Amino acid sequence: MYVLLAMWTVLAVHPETREAFLTAENFSNLTAQVSEIAIVGVGMTMVILVGGIDLSVGAGMALAGVVAAKLQIDMQQPAWVAVLSAVAVSSAVGAWHGLLVARFSVPPFVATLSGFLAYRGLALVVSDARGLSPMGEDFQAIGGRIAGPVAIALCAAATAIGCALVLWRVAKRRRLGLPVDPRAIVGAKLAAIVVVSAFAAAIYKSGLPVPVAIAGGAAAAAAVILTRTRLGRHAYAIGGNREAARLSGVPVRHVLVAVYVAIGVLTGLAGVVATARTNGVTPGNAGLMRELHVITAVVIGGTSLSGGRGTITGTLVGALVFGTLSNGMNLMGVDSNWQLIVTGQILLAASVLDAWSTSKKR
Repeated sequence: MYVLLAMWTVLAVHPETREAFLTAENFSNLTAQVSEIAIVGVGMTMVILVGGIDLSVGAGMALAGVVAAKLQIDMQQPAWVAVLSAVAVSSAVGAWHGLLVARFSVPPFVATLSGFLAYRGLALVVSDARGLSPMGEDFQAIGGRIAGPVAIALCAAATAIGCALVLWRVAKRRRLGLPVDPRAIVGAKLAAIVVVSAFAAAIYKSGLPVPVAIAGGAAAAAAVILTRTRLGRHAYAIGGNREAARLSGVPVRHVLVAVYVAIGVLTGLAGVVATARTNGVTPGNAGLMRELHVITAVVIGGTSLSGGRGTITGTLVGALVFGTLSNGMNLMGVDSNWQLIVTGQILLAASVLDAWSTSKKR
């Protein structure tokens, strides 16, 4: 979070970026651009938590986009049929990966690397190696905007729910006789929720991008799953020590399949969002290098590549850091080739930091 705030401060005062960066339109565009990374990043966080990885998400997005576009354009199906079909195909892909990893003990790297190659090839075959566009108006709405008054109402509702959850947790711990955070900490949490919601309301007063709303919903659902359900507790346990979790009665295979299905669903959803935002899909380029982008965001957000440690909030911050870096370099006119170099070095630095912190903890 501090890194993100520091980046925003630098870009806000830098002579080349201060006029363009500090605008509601730029922040709205920035969050819309990272929505795909955030959606897949939520699933990648869950997979990495259990000690896995998924290198096929970019190709999976291309395949989901082709399925949706094929149904919309060639078969004249409504948007809801195209979306559900694309997500269903992606969930089947996730289940296949989970089966390979959990039942046949195929290393996640190998199981998903094969998909990295196969799914883009399948997308090219299904689309006859041609771009598919334009999408129907009902599908294009997925890449559109929610009206400003509705967006402000959603921000207000999020504020109320967030504050209520903080206060509910404090009341529950007191009722159970457990220690609670000092009032200053509780007040700081409540203030942070209000500030973030007010900031969002200011950004989206003219309209909330639908992809951002989808990313927010996916993140909220995953956060609840990881912190409030048995599946989440089991995921952390498996990532911490898989053998100990198995001996403790954790259904390791079922949990592994579940998290790979989850990232499959979210990859399909991200593919649909990307197709809607670009009003079509080019199977050879859709989702290209998204694996790098997503893993970078997740690792920057503090999720350990060795498993057992990570949060959805951290992943969202990591996605914003990645998006801010790209946005800032674009505003400064940095060559796209150098942007790739910088992105790779940031991933390396985050990985080294993760390895150092893990070894220090041990």
